[in-house]
Amino acid sequence: MRFLISLCVSLLLLINGRRGVNCGANQVSQMRMSCSRAEKPSGQGPATSSSDPCYDYNTLDESWRDIRQSQSSGYDDTLVERSSWYRLYLNGESAQMSEWCVSYVRCGGETSLFLNGSHPTIEDGVVTREVLGTYWNSDCGSYRSTSIVKVKACPGDYYVYEFVKPNISAPGPMYCAVAFQSISSDPCYNYESLDRPWRANNESGNNICDESFSWNGWYRLFYYRMDIRMSETCVSSFTCNTYINLWLTDPHPQIEDGVVIREVCGSYHLGDCCEYNSNPIRVKACPGNYYVYELVSPPFGCVGYCTDISTISQPVSTVSPDIITGSSITLNYDPCKNYSILDNYWRSIIIYWYTNGYVNRHDDTLVEWDGWYRLFINGSSAQMPEWCVSYMSCGGYSSLWIGDSHPRLEDGVVTREIYGSRNDQCSRYRSDPIQVKACPGNYYVYKFTRPTLSIPAPVYCAVPVSIPSVDPCYNYTSLDEPWRATDHYNLGMCDSNVEWNGWYRLFYNGQNAQMPESCVNQYTCGTSDPLWLNGSHPQLKDGVVTRQVCVSSWNGCCTYASHAIRVKACPGNYYVYEFVKPIFCGAYCVEASSQSIPSASTTTETIPSIQSITPPIITTETCESSSGSMSVSRCQLFEAGFPADVLHLNDPSCKGTVRNGRVEFHYDNDEHICGTNLMANGTHFIYDNFILGTPRSEKILKLSFSCVYPQTQMLSMNVEINPLESIVHKTLPAGEGRYRVRMIPYQDDEFTRPFTGAVDAELDQEMHVEVRVEGVDSRQFALVMDTCWATPVNDPDYRLRWDLIVSE
Repeated sequence: MRFLISLCVSLLLLINGRRGVNCGANQVSQMRMSCSRAEKPSGQGPATSSSDPCYDYNTLDESWRDIRQSQSSGYDDTLVERSSWYRLYLNGESAQMSEWCVSYVRCGGETSLFLNGSHPTIEDGVVTREVLGTYWNSDCGSYRSTSIVKVKACPGDYYVYEFVKPNISAPGPMYCAVAFQSISSDPCYNYESLDRPWRANNESGNNICDESFSWNGWYRLFYYRMDIRMSETCVSSFTCNTYINLWLTDPHPQIEDGVVIREVCGSYHLGDCCEYNSNPIRVKACPGNYYVYELVSPPFGCVGYCTDISTISQPVSTVSPDIITGSSITLNYDPCKNYSILDNYWRSIIIYWYTNGYVNRHDDTLVEWDGWYRLFINGSSAQMPEWCVSYMSCGGYSSLWIGDSHPRLEDGVVTREIYGSRNDQCSRYRSDPIQVKACPGNYYVYKFTRPTLSIPAPVYCAVPVSIPSVDPCYNYTSLDEPWRATDHYNLGMCDSNVEWNGWYRLFYNGQNAQMPESCVNQYTCGTSDPLWLNGSHPQLKDGVVTRQVCVSSWNGCCTYASHAIRVKACPGNYYVYEFVKPIFCGAYCVEASSQSIPSASTTTETIPSIQSITPPIITTETCESSSGSMSVSRCQLFEAGFPADVLHLNDPSCKGTVRNGRVEFHYDNDEHICGTNLMANGTHFIYDNFILGTPRSEKILKLSFSCVYPQTQMLSMNVEINPLESIVHKTLPAGEGRYRVRMIPYQDDEFTRPFTGAVDAELDQEMHVEVRVEGVDSRQFALVMDTCWATPVNDPDYRLRWDLIVSE
């Protein structure tokens, strides 16, 4: 059976192309501790014995008694009448009194009460325990209650207490409670590996805060895949990359001890070794000479669990799977079409640690990376920064950025180094390299892998990018505020209070100006923290570029280097800037010495005026593939006051050529772009440029011209398959361009053996058809086969058809 194949082929600008799915790093909710009992609280315990308090008690379930409550709620147990036995619960889970020193202002009151001694065993029966309290900056347990508490251990692994009214000189005393999760499986074989070498007591630094992490369950500690333990001795402050260092006050248990509870102390340089008391944790010794810890969130300040470098043992195998980083660059699929979307607002380089409620709790070493990713920020396309990003940006502690420029389309998949920042050291850390690919549509995809574990809380950073819909050189807001000059001193101005929107051109008292490119003094530019451009301004041929913004402060010229803006050079020797809100109080600077020739303006506006020419200048346009040209009568230009040598295209280096009495201008997409802008309106793509003339007068000539091409073409084969090609021929009106679409059938999937002569194709016979477009820039366009169908006769609109490809 012979048939006609008709293909509908669409040339699409892949700009703003993205999938509508938001993915992000999984976040584990904070752990809620629970007890080992399954019983729920009731008004009273089961009265199976009139004399045994294990079966005759009242329940006390008040969540604010939790030792993790780090602020007073105004409660006071001296105001409560107690006269019986009680069993403690926290949020419906069985609990017990604390045996460990509890810091002041906990458990809902001012003075935290805990038992001075361990709980009894069942064999001990009813015992008496002294009650101690901590208040304000006193030593742990420095206050004693004259009232004592009776305690009894009960079958079922719980305790009952005969609470009495506390009698203590400290204000607001409260009995404290603590609960632990029930253990459903042996934590020696059900733990998460925590390989964080920066926790060791030989590491210096600060600002890693464990209360920001989402702890959940049991952990085994490693140091570069070697076993390591928590410290059992006082740790010097500002080690372990934190302010307050947490260590165990008692030795680690033996295997026969099972799961034990250990008090955790925090040391700081202003006090003694146990100035702070953190929440207790559970610890277990495991076969194989290692330990597991049930780590929980500390209740105060910037604190962190510390490990002891002297306890490192030889490398051992772990229960957790090996971490594999990197992969072969050889691909059997296109990652530009097979990627996951990563849209996390906190990955933005302008999200600093104190922005939006302390978001520096993310850690990309906890993410299970799988395949390729495309970055978005709030639904807008983004990419990794190519410059240093300040630490504690992007939602984590160590900000990761790419150590080289992004690839071009023709480069394919490349490998790039990844660097991480720490304090004022931009390249303090180096992570494992990743693979990157540039994609049609002006975006990139990344093969993210788990960052190196020695980097504290590393996070891949992102910066938003988008193509301006119109040329910002002719669509900007004038910004003429003299206080921004580098010779103006602090006036308390804050650009973080400005709602920036779009592109801006800088003026100084009506004259053209620009941002400084070198360090400026602190307390200038009308603010305490002036912002300057870290890098040179672009040239016209560079188009829109991204530049880092630095902040001058008391400890350096570029104390903060995470902020970036976009800049473009414009015809007429000026620049436009896409300003965004800084992350703190600072102001964009204007270089007082960069003033240029005053722009043509009236008393009401500073934007140069473009005057029309009478009579209108007649032009001739030619459009072919991805190139275009315009010619203008030389005589007519001269009469209007515009000699040929003052005319140029959008790029001033693209001058005209005088030929046969006309001035001809030409652009193409090879090496002669000449500032041409590429746009799309849904049905056509448009190349837009203009001829600009600026003689030494008040007149400015601007002649715009465009080449318009349809995005969709229909292509049909002959009745008998033409083995050479089928070509679209169209006659287009002036101003519209022409390009060639080819369709060639092949016998093999390698596209090496084309069909020859007439071909009889049977139903279900496999056929391979190549479709390609000639004359357009493949770096900017992608060819998409939208629909394809076959008809039994030489008529693509025939009512009987077989759909081969149907667009979604």
